[in-house]
Amino acid sequence: MEISMFPSIKNTCAVIVTYFPDDDIIHRLAKIQEQVHSIIIVDNASSIHCLSILRNFSKAPEITLIENNKNMGLGKALNQAASLAIESGYEWILIFDQDTTVHPDIFSILASIYVSGNGTFLILGSNYYDNSRKRPFKKCNQKSGKLFIKRRTVITSGTLLNLSLYINIGGFREDYFIDSIDHEYCLRIRSQGLPIAMSCKIIMSHTIGQADSTKKPIITFEHPAFRKYYMARNTILTIKQYWLREPVWSFLQLARLSIELVSIVFIEDNKKNKAFAFFCGITDAIKNKMGPMEQSADEIRQ
Repeated sequence: MEISMFPSIKNTCAVIVTYFPDDDIIHRLAKIQEQVHSIIIVDNASSIHCLSILRNFSKAPEITLIENNKNMGLGKALNQAASLAIESGYEWILIFDQDTTVHPDIFSILASIYVSGNGTFLILGSNYYDNSRKRPFKKCNQKSGKLFIKRRTVITSGTLLNLSLYINIGGFREDYFIDSIDHEYCLRIRSQGLPIAMSCKIIMSHTIGQADSTKKPIITFEHPAFRKYYMARNTILTIKQYWLREPVWSFLQLARLSIELVSIVFIEDNKKNKAFAFFCGITDAIKNKMGPMEQSADEIRQ
């Protein structure tokens, strides 16, 4: 693949998907805009209050707000934003979750990794401080001068993605709806023989789940029941597709699912609904049943 243009402020557009964001979303967006002036926001049918905040922020000409009248899922929203960025002539997108807080050097660090890798990294992830576990996601010896570490996958938030690669490899899986979209996309990139890197330096803060360490002896990720469904279903679906090529990743994901189930049964609240959702997800993965959950499964949505 031809090496694309160096990521710069002019050819890079930030992308954020929102779904009922809190009022502090504007402060987080402003921190992003300090580094990448252009932002595309895709809202998945938030409340009128949330939309009024986003509409006010998007009055600036460099901010674009796409309003979906229903929750289209993360994959669909990311593809909407990427398509618009391509039409607008951008070479790169820098993706964030709505609750991610960026550090002031995130873009410069990722751009420097691209240069140090001689243009081989067309997708770059950001190391982050995990607000749930109260520690860095990955510890890295920065005294050695190491800018990055290679990874099998990186999370969606903090990803700098080359749009030529996006066109070549295809969009994000819309039928996943949410969860494991980032893992599947990274494994698809690796299946083309392309490397993935993540910054050594902590360049953002991010929250995984809704951790609660106040009443329990260990930290657990209190995802709601409907998230347990997607986590189980999409993880199994991704393993089914990539286990021959990625056996180590697949084994680690199976171990993670096992720990998740143990956490549901012995530690977390709302055990019945979460366990039901978890096993519904596994069943639908075996059946290759995709898309959003059935509307009739209301008990999963708590």
